[in-house]
Amino acid sequence: MKRQQQIIGLISAGLIFPVICFVYSVKAQIVNQKNQAANYVLSQSAAERIVKKVLRTSPVIDGHNDLFVHFVGCQDCPKDLADYPIDVKTKGQTDIPRWRKGGVGGQLLSVDGASEEPKVEKYLEALDLLFRLQHAYPLDLEIVGTAKDTRRAMRAGKIALIPSLEGAVILENNLAMLRNYYRLGLRSVTFAYETNDLADGSDDKPKHNGISSFGKEIVKEMNRLGIMIDMSHISAKAMHDILDVSQAPVIFSHSNARAICEVNRNVPDDVLNRLKVNRGIIMLTFVPYFTTNEFSKWMKAGDDFYYDLKKKFPDDKAKVSAGIKKWETDNPAPVVTVSDIADHFDYVKKLIGVDYIGMAGDYDGIAFTITGMEDVSSYPKLLIELARRGWTEKELKKITGENFLRVFEEVEEKSLTLQKQYPPSLRKFSDKK
Repeated sequence: MKRQQQIIGLISAGLIFPVICFVYSVKAQIVNQKNQAANYVLSQSAAERIVKKVLRTSPVIDGHNDLFVHFVGCQDCPKDLADYPIDVKTKGQTDIPRWRKGGVGGQLLSVDGASEEPKVEKYLEALDLLFRLQHAYPLDLEIVGTAKDTRRAMRAGKIALIPSLEGAVILENNLAMLRNYYRLGLRSVTFAYETNDLADGSDDKPKHNGISSFGKEIVKEMNRLGIMIDMSHISAKAMHDILDVSQAPVIFSHSNARAICEVNRNVPDDVLNRLKVNRGIIMLTFVPYFTTNEFSKWMKAGDDFYYDLKKKFPDDKAKVSAGIKKWETDNPAPVVTVSDIADHFDYVKKLIGVDYIGMAGDYDGIAFTITGMEDVSSYPKLLIELARRGWTEKELKKITGENFLRVFEEVEEKSLTLQKQYPPSLRKFSDKK
């Protein structure tokens, strides 16, 4: 992950983007060969007509976006709105014109201070930036806190921003902090990005064998408040533990099916089957290294090489950057196509049904992209692929936004019920038993 963050930083600084563009342009020559394996039932033009119709009435609600890395997480940060305007095409993967081109009507936006040691002060500054974004682009953006507000904003032609938090460390194991962030607009929390006091991360050494006792209390309080519990990034055992406790539907804001791509970050079938019972949603993500085993193996080899370079040149970032750039030139990344990510949609649909699937780009949080899906304008390409495979207009409307809105509404409804049943929790983290 550190390697990925460094690459994103270099892209943001404009240092390696031309190299990546060249590599992808060469690899694109074999994309059509891979896509020919799909069993299409519609022509391209017929699929395009269906997708245009779908997006007119059911815009995309995307599960995860890291736009904030360009304001608070890059090498020359912090920046402000004047330094990185988003009403024009940016050098990143996200901006308003491309959101519009992609048919996006809603966005779970990761609002993060992006600090090595997360601090409340930095998070509050990030929240302030979010509200100033809304103020700067009032005709395009609106922060929303309910499913009803999301629908209203989209009907008004705006992009509804749903504040999310990727990693619960910033909560500081404090339930009062969770409640205050809810009052400021927070509506979704990734339970653990890496192992914390609440839960085990997907790729860390287990600390709790799932979630901790206090983690269970956080689940209960998030249910009571109406905050969506995001199970991306946590261990499979932690996924099961949360499903044991949560009384409201949960989400995977940006994860894929482990049966197709065998990485810990993805969701195993037994969890997917329980997700259906829970009435939650998995927002399948356009991340190459969560999409194919070939790419994930390539990524791991690159990570190993990167960390070896870090040990060899601990105080020379330039040599590390040059070394990893050369490795990636000498070892081209495997091609990942729209067809590859569509396979995840087909698989999950067959396993648990279309009612529990959404979409997530993870744009600006990824250094590598699926060929043909390089930014937030790309959603129609996936929808066209699915339509050609036989997905109906009704099914496409569900995955673009209707399924997510149903989950959002059910989380709200459960919170109203639970607020009548018990008061806010006053438990302190020191009460571990």
